[in-house]
Amino acid sequence: MALLLIPISSSHAVDIPVICADKISYELRTSNVINQCLESELSLGEGPIAYSLTAPKTLNSTLEVRFLSAQAAAKRDGVALDITSGYRTLARQSELFKRALRKYGSYKEAAKWVSPPGISHHPLGLAIDVNYPNDPKGAKWLEIHGYKFGLCRVFENEWWHFEGNIAPGWKCPKMFKDARAFLKS
Repeated sequence: MALLLIPISSSHAVDIPVICADKISYELRTSNVINQCLESELSLGEGPIAYSLTAPKTLNSTLEVRFLSAQAAAKRDGVALDITSGYRTLARQSELFKRALRKYGSYKEAAKWVSPPGISHHPLGLAIDVNYPNDPKGAKWLEIHGYKFGLCRVFENEWWHFEGNIAPGWKCPKMFKDARAFLKS
């Protein structure tokens, strides 16, 4: 068996984009993995935001930078974006799910509207609810433009729920019908 070695030079890494946001204006600039972001900038990351191996206590910092960049761009377009819910403790997610159980009567029906604590990405600091419950039009702006910042709407039935599940500039994947897609049969 012959081993084929393909030399990889740093010139290939120039083709891997890194989106950078100015720390003050949150205007975007494209760099690459070799040059990275300037000291006056924050990185939006090179890919989907990964789960942390340690339990977070706040919203993921890359997700926050992505949202702040989107918020600044939306403002320039005359649209207001606000996080109405972001990081939640497991206890808070459990309480929200228990309320949904009481309201909807079954685990499966409750999970359609509130993800169970072990499934929700809010306790991981990786999900945000935007402009809920009063401004679906603002959230629609984010649904249309969010891919530029690495933010995608995840569920068809939740116009407010966004996650950093792609690299900035990638195409958002097809939405799940609702959170029940993550339940084990």
